[in-house]
Amino acid sequence: MKPLQIILLTHEREVSRPTNTGQIALTCFPQYCQRIVWARTAPDEHLLTLLQQPDTALLFPDESATPTATFEHSDAPLIDNEALSHAQQQHLVEQTMPSTLVILDATWQEARKMLRRSSYLKTARKYTLTTNRSSEFSLRRNQVEGGLCTVECIMALFEQASMHDQAAVLSANFERMLAR
Repeated sequence: MKPLQIILLTHEREVSRPTNTGQIALTCFPQYCQRIVWARTAPDEHLLTLLQQPDTALLFPDESATPTATFEHSDAPLIDNEALSHAQQQHLVEQTMPSTLVILDATWQEARKMLRRSSYLKTARKYTLTTNRSSEFSLRRNQVEGGLCTVECIMALFEQASMHDQAAVLSANFERMLAR
């Protein structure tokens, strides 16, 4: 499996915020993470091309999701995750995980608006990350219950993609940011 690529579709207000956790991933792993500043009326051409690829998806929560990651595609068989071993579940996640994920890098309120106002995001394939992990990031108000900040999402995705060393580096840098 090739390394996971992350596109941070960043709201313009997030770019200069000192609390932007996506910046940690951009700094630590520019070979896996890149930023595109969101534009409602003039979307980035490279992003539009990527979203047309069958192995690219938008990371966004799905209220009806089961407790594992899911990638919507029409040929996917229905699988009883509880009947699978942890190793089988990990293998399934690795096989169904897109190679490129677009993450809305914004507050939850901004992210919802970005999705609602961008037809190219509404029609993108979705990948839902569900995890038992609780967010350590409490610097912002009005967070979604069970929601993770950008770098926490990337850490969980790296873990699912068996990029454990990279997830550990992000975790250490995130902990340093929280300690400040």
